[in-house]
Amino acid sequence: MPSATGTTLSRRRFLTLTGALAAGSLALSASTLWPRWARAEPELATRLLRLGRDIYPHEAIADRYYLAPLAPLLEEQRELIAAGLDDLDRRARAAHGRDYAAVDSAAEREALLRQIEDGEFFQTVRNTLVVGLYDNSELWEPHFGYQGSSWEQGGYVGRGYNDLVIDWL
Repeated sequence: MPSATGTTLSRRRFLTLTGALAAGSLALSASTLWPRWARAEPELATRLLRLGRDIYPHEAIADRYYLAPLAPLLEEQRELIAAGLDDLDRRARAAHGRDYAAVDSAAEREALLRQIEDGEFFQTVRNTLVVGLYDNSELWEPHFGYQGSSWEQGGYVGRGYNDLVIDWL
């Protein structure tokens, strides 16, 4: 195909260029899935993500929704988080011969979490994530079925109270 400059662009060259462009845009979009701190510290992010997903397991929720609420926590209490993750990894290595995030069985990871569930580290991460996940309006309807507050629209009597149709009642 002749171009404006008189050179030809073969089909193979066109596919190569568009493939490279598509791969570049895919890499660029993938880098925005995790918050900036998580891309800078992928090992820490992976460990925290595994912990967060084990505390609040929602497979359909993207990683970024688990990692974003933890950013302020890392800024304010980095030592607590690092020490807590190290302790969890130490317990996992003693019980299973590998770090916590590498333990395959969800039941085995849960048993490890039960050992630390009353500690400050676990409670801090759990409390941060409960607000970060369940108070995020982007997740309400698509993941939890919650339509949000209704008092602005007259309350539940006028919005959703009588919407449920149950044939067997």
